[in-house]
Amino acid sequence: MRVSRRDARRALLRHQLTRAPLGEIALRLGSVQVDPLAPMGRNHDLVLQARVDGYRIDDWQGPAYRDRTWLDAWDKQACLTLAVDWPARALYHRHHAARWRPLLERHPDAVDGVLARIEHDGPASALGFDDAPRPELRGSWYGPRLVKHLLRALWDTGRLVTRDRERGRHVYDLPERVLPAAVRSAPALDDARAVRRLIVRRVQAAGLLRRRAPAALWSLPVDATTRAGAIDALVAEGELQAWDVEGDAYLAPPELSPTGRLAAAAAGPARVLGPLDNLMWDRRALADLFGFDYVWEVYKPAPRRRWGYYTVPLIVGERFVARFDGRRLADGAQRLRVDGWWWEETPPDARALGATVAGLARFLRYLEVAAVELPTGLDRAARDAWRAAAAEASA
Repeated sequence: MRVSRRDARRALLRHQLTRAPLGEIALRLGSVQVDPLAPMGRNHDLVLQARVDGYRIDDWQGPAYRDRTWLDAWDKQACLTLAVDWPARALYHRHHAARWRPLLERHPDAVDGVLARIEHDGPASALGFDDAPRPELRGSWYGPRLVKHLLRALWDTGRLVTRDRERGRHVYDLPERVLPAAVRSAPALDDARAVRRLIVRRVQAAGLLRRRAPAALWSLPVDATTRAGAIDALVAEGELQAWDVEGDAYLAPPELSPTGRLAAAAAGPARVLGPLDNLMWDRRALADLFGFDYVWEVYKPAPRRRWGYYTVPLIVGERFVARFDGRRLADGAQRLRVDGWWWEETPPDARALGATVAGLARFLRYLEVAAVELPTGLDRAARDAWRAAAAEASA
């Protein structure tokens, strides 16, 4: 199917940014990337506040730990994924087992101890174990305590799952005590069917996904030939659509239509998007469809940053209009400190300004902040927009 960039862009925005209740968004996206950094809420909070009216930080825990719609799992990196896809995740569990085998085989008694502790005493985080630091583990990603490595290995291989969170920390439990009954009783999937299920979900989460997107974006434990064969079969059977967007090969969910106007819900106030928002997973597609060049610079040394530590973009309708770096300060009077602001076009037009004010007011309500601290040297349009947004949010 040949589709123009404009129609592809509009279809993608209808899929990604049409507002809906939280439970509906969880099912529509299927997978949302999790990140522990939280200067303005965590990435998954930012993803959801852009799509759910009245969303507040940590509301995602309802679908995850009350309703069990979502499950913490490995997908495109660590993600909130649909619990019903647990049978397909055995593909990841087997893949991770090879990585963790040396550690698990070196410490069989410790593994048995961790599992026995959780089985008999109930869910636990890493803080629930008495485990001294080990010199040989210092400097490693999971820290110097063996138990943290073992818990992650057992989580990666499907022997433990996340039951809850305590101040961001995983609280681990046995799958049979956490997964919904319908998931526990679902038939196992062979590798071929698991790959197909995971590909469909990845395209669903992205909305539109280039066939030649980087391997890190696909993040599947199969080679490119196997992935391509599975995609061909899914397209042939109508479980995915193949779009030619002005020479680039994209995949789309079967329900996505390339015709239709931009939904009113997507054309209202500006949306502040997270740095790992589903809409922005594929930076090459973002540049091709929107003409927007985005780089997340959080892991760059400060002297090498063009923008800032945690810079996030604003989109109005079909256009990215600005980006800013900020941090929510938790002191007596909660406020947002804006460290930098950059318009995409200067000066912004009247529509972009009005939508920016409305979107920033919504964002401040999400953060539950009462004031904004602005940097010196900020241009007048941005300063006026923030001040108007703060007044609107407080009204």
